Amino acid sequence: MTDQPPAESYLGDTQRHVLDDYALDARWSPDGTHLAALPSQGRIVLLAANAEPVTEWSAHRGGNSSLAWHPRDPVLATVGQDAVLRIHSAPFGRNTREIELPAGWCERVAWSPDGRHLAVACGRRVIVIAAESGETLVTFEDHRSTVTDLAWNPTRDDQFTTVCDGGAKIWRLGKKSSCGHFDWGGASLLVTWSPDGRWVVTGDQTPSVHLYDTVRKTPLHIQGFESKVKCFAWFDRGERLATGGGSVITLWPCTGPKGPDGATPIELAGHFGEVLSMEFYPGRPVLASGGADGLVLVWLPLQNSGPALLARSEAEITAVRWNPRDLVMAYTTSAGEVCIGALNTHQTTSASNP
Repeated sequence: MTDQPPAESYLGDTQRHVLDDYALDARWSPDGTHLAALPSQGRIVLLAANAEPVTEWSAHRGGNSSLAWHPRDPVLATVGQDAVLRIHSAPFGRNTREIELPAGWCERVAWSPDGRHLAVACGRRVIVIAAESGETLVTFEDHRSTVTDLAWNPTRDDQFTTVCDGGAKIWRLGKKSSCGHFDWGGASLLVTWSPDGRWVVTGDQTPSVHLYDTVRKTPLHIQGFESKVKCFAWFDRGERLATGGGSVITLWPCTGPKGPDGATPIELAGHFGEVLSMEFYPGRPVLASGGADGLVLVWLPLQNSGPALLARSEAEITAVRWNPRDLVMAYTTSAGEVCIGALNTHQTTSASNP
């Protein structure tokens, strides 16, 4: 893509729902039957796969922050600035538990891979809760500033990482202090853990990322992005990492002894504004991206570097999410729109670089 995006859209008939406010995020349930959408302020909405409203929940007082589905079951967790953890279970709309947390700015909630524990970033603390009983199991407090993000090790049920000012720390249930600390001298804002458990990757306050090989115990610093890295996406088991730092997506190899160290990434140029969200379709080298330019693009990065246009909006794209069971895309915008449509696979796979 050079001068302008292709005129034809490869997303079929799109169903649309409008939230009360800016759409922070949306997530599909593990079975792909429901999409939970989270506005910055206002009611949290649960939609069916055809975008029909199922139920809605009142906003967290002070604003919503984060939502996460149980890895297997129809159970949704949400947190907000009221320091309350809500656990919504089927039948939705009639079965919600609330767990009061210590006062603090709650940024993120995440399930452990086995679904037994929830970790909540609340101010400078991370609180780990037994999902079944609601009991607080442990509180990790050794953080220099507000914890901005956390991620569980996908291969372990007792280990997760957090980021704040001072880089990343790795925590293990049963240990009071961190079992790994990667302090690069600045602040990290985002964190992701590769599906194979090898790499912890941070998006930093500066236009850079840090990668930590947890097997070889070695760090790697990649810089030179146009802007702060706002999103990551992993392909399959962690073979490749897509990073969005500016308008160009870079795709890094993460296998072999050195991973991306010394490698030349694949560059995907097609957006005219910052890339704000990305996601690979599970098990397929098909990448969707959404940007500040209002474009939702789809890429086959291992075949060619040109995108196909999925959708165009006058507002920023805040999240792009593949349905885990079908080639159906959901995307959200800064205007509060939640849109769901099916991908035209024949047109997309035959698309060439425009």
